Amino acid sequence: MRSTKLAAALALCLGALGAGTAFADGDVGGKLSSYEQEARNLGTDLPKPNEVTSSQGQRRLVDAEVSFSLGDYDQAALVLFDLVGKTSGPDKETATYYLGESLFQKGDKGAAHQYFTELAGNSMSKYYQQALVRLVEISIAMNDPTGGADALSKLQAITGASAAVPYAKGKFAFSQAKYDDAITAFNEVPKGSEWELQALYYSAAAQVAKKDLAKATDAFTDLISRKPKTSSDRRVIELGQLALGRLFYEREQPSKSIDSYLLIDRHSVLFPDALYEVAWVYVKSKQYDKALRALELLEQSDPLSNKTPTTRILEGNLRIRKAQSIRLAQVSGTVAMGEASDPAVEYDKASKIFQDTHDLYLPSYQALSALVDGNLDAAAFVEQIAGRASHVFTASAPIPDAAAQALREQPDVQQIVGIETDLGSIQSDITESEEIIGRLEGVLATGDRTTVYPKLASRRSRIAAIQDDLITIRNNLADQELRLVDSSGDLATLSATRKNLAQQYAAMGDTEKAYADRVTQARDGFDKIDADATEIFGIIDSTQAMAVAMRKYALDAQPPIAPELKTTVKTTLDSAATDAQAIEDELAAIRRETTLGKDLSGVGDEGIAKARELRKQLKVAQDAEHRALAGFASASRDRGKSQSLSGLGDRAARLADNLDGTDQAIDRSIAQGLEEVKRLLAQERQNLTAYKAELAEYETEARAVGSTVLAGSFKDVKAKFYDVIVRTDVGVVDVAWAQKEDTDDDLKRLNLARSRELKQLKDEFKDVLEDTTKKPSAPKKAAIEAPVEGTPPATSPDKAGKPGDDRIKPVGDTPKSNDKPAVKPDESKAPKGTPAPKGTPKTGASK
Repeated sequence: MRSTKLAAALALCLGALGAGTAFADGDVGGKLSSYEQEARNLGTDLPKPNEVTSSQGQRRLVDAEVSFSLGDYDQAALVLFDLVGKTSGPDKETATYYLGESLFQKGDKGAAHQYFTELAGNSMSKYYQQALVRLVEISIAMNDPTGGADALSKLQAITGASAAVPYAKGKFAFSQAKYDDAITAFNEVPKGSEWELQALYYSAAAQVAKKDLAKATDAFTDLISRKPKTSSDRRVIELGQLALGRLFYEREQPSKSIDSYLLIDRHSVLFPDALYEVAWVYVKSKQYDKALRALELLEQSDPLSNKTPTTRILEGNLRIRKAQSIRLAQVSGTVAMGEASDPAVEYDKASKIFQDTHDLYLPSYQALSALVDGNLDAAAFVEQIAGRASHVFTASAPIPDAAAQALREQPDVQQIVGIETDLGSIQSDITESEEIIGRLEGVLATGDRTTVYPKLASRRSRIAAIQDDLITIRNNLADQELRLVDSSGDLATLSATRKNLAQQYAAMGDTEKAYADRVTQARDGFDKIDADATEIFGIIDSTQAMAVAMRKYALDAQPPIAPELKTTVKTTLDSAATDAQAIEDELAAIRRETTLGKDLSGVGDEGIAKARELRKQLKVAQDAEHRALAGFASASRDRGKSQSLSGLGDRAARLADNLDGTDQAIDRSIAQGLEEVKRLLAQERQNLTAYKAELAEYETEARAVGSTVLAGSFKDVKAKFYDVIVRTDVGVVDVAWAQKEDTDDDLKRLNLARSRELKQLKDEFKDVLEDTTKKPSAPKKAAIEAPVEGTPPATSPDKAGKPGDDRIKPVGDTPKSNDKPAVKPDESKAPKGTPAPKGTPKTGASK
């Protein structure tokens, strides 16, 4: 009974085992078929290292065109420069055109000329006309009439030329001061073309050059009435509005001029210019409040404008005018209802504006005076003016920003700044190239061929994944075959070797995941180091600001500090600058090392290399065991099953060989690519050495020329700042003088009012004053002198003498008085204001 049950259980187990094996065989077969197809795809069309395929070139060209359309001309030029040298056919032609356009838009017209000339050499090129038009414009910019005439003659020879041809012809004629020819050419530009508005603007400008302001006004009026289609059209219209405002100003039409200026959008780059010019129109129209609002808005919209000193001084003067207007309204009694303006407030604002402007530009004037009058080397300031400071911590106090900004506005200095900017870009490119070469050399030095080329590395990674799964499949197939045969002798040894290697391989785990974790951990560490370096740079930056302040204080302190203390400060700061620059260099080296460390963190992984080697050994062991098992198939306990398993093993072995062959082909391709890269890097090292030597020569020459130009510009800008300082001082005096005049005027008005009131009082009380005024008493006669001997007395001694004598008159000597005098006293001869004698009738009493 027990034996029967055991036999039944054994049969059940054998049935289940057979069913499971059949299912496994079908599953393995399908998986092998999928892997075989994928293996064929992986081995087909292997990407060649260091070669740009047509599809890759097209994608990069599209990327460059996108950068160009977004205005990133530097990035576009960088990508296109590489494409021009590595592509051919239509893509190269397109890349050449966009490279020339990118350089043209950047302002590097000399470099752009080379690529447009190349395109203009092929009349069949689809960019032939565009290249010739650009050559005409470049000739205008570079003052090369011969080159422009040649390109123009080729344009005129084209049948069915585009609208750009008459436009280019008109621009060339305009540059040659042939205004009638220019107007004729611009009128030939078709309506609705992309050049229509530009041609109309140039036509109006030509009318201005011909002094025909009426026609110019009509043309600009027509221009601003158009609807823009592109951003370029919008800018042309805004330029037309600005030009129209100037024309109306010249034609003594201030209201129309103001309207034209105010049409410019506040978001436009021309808005500050419009505000500045409309402020002067308001001043001319004596609309001081509106002029002040325009100037205030200008300072807010463009605080770094080179017109700032002029606008500040103008604002101060307008404040004085406004104060005087307010005072005049108060005196005349014409102040509007609810108006609470105070002249004193406006005077205070004007005084503050003048004083603040004086304080703002005085340090710049003093710094430039020290440069002009002292022995300082102007070459030391070329880097600051051009923005090419190589170190954060400078060894000398920089000139104030206002002075630097004013210097950059000088035409000669602008050229120096442009040259220095180009040299700085070249220096940055050389430095970046050196760093890239160093990083590539570091990667090559590892000897790793797994992750160098991303596309090939992705294929190798997929091959490794299939091989890993294939090892498991082959192990399972071998174990099933071993259960059907008697394993002994060599077969047992081969199986033990295979199982031992399989066990070691399985113990390694997921090497790809472990590799990714190690890369992430290493890069996180490098990021932390980079963050610490950035923090140190910030500390150096703040220390630099303190050092600049200390240098400035040591130079400008009032009262001046002791000479020995000034020397100590300079020595200490110079030493600190040297240490800081050394730290900066070390930090830069650390950053280069961290960047290289990030690159190397994914290169030369020991786990992946060990897994690859162990996988090769395991494949050899599996192949040897499979050949031995194939010889035992005829002696199998289940011959059909063994033959089926052996067939699957053959497919798996061929698949493994195929994958191994593809992996070796990739390895050989990578080796060839790396050798090519090594040769290329060696050549680029030599090129960089030559570039650095050439750059050093140009920098020496540019620094010498720049120092000479700066020395002369220092004098010019110093004179401008001196004018600003003097005008601000005069403005302060004007404020005080205006206030004095107001006070004097108030005093005069008070005196005049007092005089008027006194006169009015005298007139009103005239009668009272005349009746109560006493007659002035006659002067007393002097004492009678003794008569001179021999002189007869004038009268008898016994009679009274002249009236006023003290002697008593004798009785009877007094004559009788008449009741009425025979003649009226003549009042007109009496002293003015003297009352008539009592009893005498007043004038006119007899009537």
